[in-house]
Amino acid sequence: MRADGRFTMADVARLAGVSVSTVSNVVNNKDIVSPELTAKVHHAIEATGFSPNRAARGLRLGCSETIGMVFPDVTNSLYAEIVRGVEDEAIKNGYELMFCNSNWQADLERRHLDVLQAQGVDGILLVPCNSYAAREVLVLNYPPIVFVDCLPLGAKVNCVVTNNSEASYEAIRYLLCLGHRKIAVIAPGLTVTTLIDRMEGYRKAMQEAGVAMLSEYTLQCDPSVEGGRRSGHILFKLPEPPTAIFSLTNRITLGISQALRELRIPCPERVSLIGFDDPDWASVFSPTVTAIDQPAYQIGKSSVQLLLKSIRSAGSKAVNEAHQVLVKSNLRIRESTGPVPKS
Repeated sequence: MRADGRFTMADVARLAGVSVSTVSNVVNNKDIVSPELTAKVHHAIEATGFSPNRAARGLRLGCSETIGMVFPDVTNSLYAEIVRGVEDEAIKNGYELMFCNSNWQADLERRHLDVLQAQGVDGILLVPCNSYAAREVLVLNYPPIVFVDCLPLGAKVNCVVTNNSEASYEAIRYLLCLGHRKIAVIAPGLTVTTLIDRMEGYRKAMQEAGVAMLSEYTLQCDPSVEGGRRSGHILFKLPEPPTAIFSLTNRITLGISQALRELRIPCPERVSLIGFDDPDWASVFSPTVTAIDQPAYQIGKSSVQLLLKSIRSAGSKAVNEAHQVLVKSNLRIRESTGPVPKS
């Protein structure tokens, strides 16, 4: 036992009746130890409360076995589910995690990246809050980075993304097939590739159908429930309100739903609603909300898998090759969409 009262690997070895090297192999998840001895070591670790010194181990191995993640909104259910996938996959591979919330602020995002680099993380998962500012990250000497959900504009990078444009295109085509032509779209400011691609899918579907994109039906708002609520009120003050609304984020969708209730506008009898992202509340609302479901948990897992490949290939020619993992989303058709009103 150390002077500070903490147990050492030698203490664990004596209690388990094995060698220190056997304890080391178990701690390092090596498969060369029999199940019987592994169980003894785990019992001894539990009894002593022994915790390996990860910093010392990192010095021996030349890595910290830690990855960092920076994302823009800790309260958003989409990112919470992505983080869950990240954590499960990282722990499965023997890595610890450091999470940072940028709160949609590019300067805070950069500060977090600098801190993670100073902490010696082996790699970073980054959900950038601004695709323009994210380009600057590429010229800095950070550890291997995988971009998640959103990308730096005009750059080929290691990333895991959803088929945003295709998913939006499919959603608008569905509304067009229901007879809708007055289709509004509501989005936050188009500063991230995620939303830019979703808008492109909307534009493509409308253009192919020969339907004009009216400026009064294309609104930008705060990325919040209140922003969506205000946008809903604006749309239904128009002389000719839309018969369908496409929301590009889950919080805006929630705000639009609130506005419809306040204005007592029946959905889908008077207006249909489709949202991007499929939070839990979408399937319990009345009416239940048609939404584009992103497999957020799988996005998190795939991000860690790609980052670990990047970490292991650091220093080789393969590190210069950008890899994109495209995760397909699904349109969940529910009660909030229906045929265009007859009058």
